[in-house]
Amino acid sequence: MVRLKKVYRRILELARPYLRARDGEAHVRDVLRFAFELLDGGGGEEEVVIPAVILHDTGRSFLPEGLLDRSWGPWADLEVVRIHELEGVKVAEKVLREVNYESAKIAEILEIIDGHDTRPYALSVNDMIVKDADRLARYTRRFVLYTSRHLRVSPLKVCERLEAFIGRWFYLERSKGIAREEIAKRRREVLSGDGLCALWDSDNR
Repeated sequence: MVRLKKVYRRILELARPYLRARDGEAHVRDVLRFAFELLDGGGGEEEVVIPAVILHDTGRSFLPEGLLDRSWGPWADLEVVRIHELEGVKVAEKVLREVNYESAKIAEILEIIDGHDTRPYALSVNDMIVKDADRLARYTRRFVLYTSRHLRVSPLKVCERLEAFIGRWFYLERSKGIAREEIAKRRREVLSGDGLCALWDSDNR
């Protein structure tokens, strides 16, 4: 991952206590990797996108364990998802004020976080990048394995479902290309027997 600028490292440090639920920080780092890749492709403002990515899921920390599973995936309850967005806005504003972030940028960052999962459209190119990067994290090895274990289906089945959503989920053509590249990697991992399937098989014997 690209080395974060000092202000982003400080934002991540302040966000860390709110990212403990379900490997939240690992997810943020996955999303950051894709966000930087999309920013490199042209368009978007790093000063808005990167803080929004770091802070977008901090609201999950306010969900009790019993509701966490209902905040993502095909079983998502939109009311629960909405709670994590609203709580995330509160955390993000607190963190960004503490680091004396530019007020105009704060307003846009909060607007992106408020609806990053439930809003069915994008507000701007910055919002497109955040939404696309967040969804691209579902195409990582870590997420595919977690999902296959959770749903008790093979990693290959997860790959097939993710592939089917590429045309519907992403705003940017670059994002669709990255998703296809990631799925191709996951399929190679499954076919090469490098452990992706073995790990799943060991959990389901």
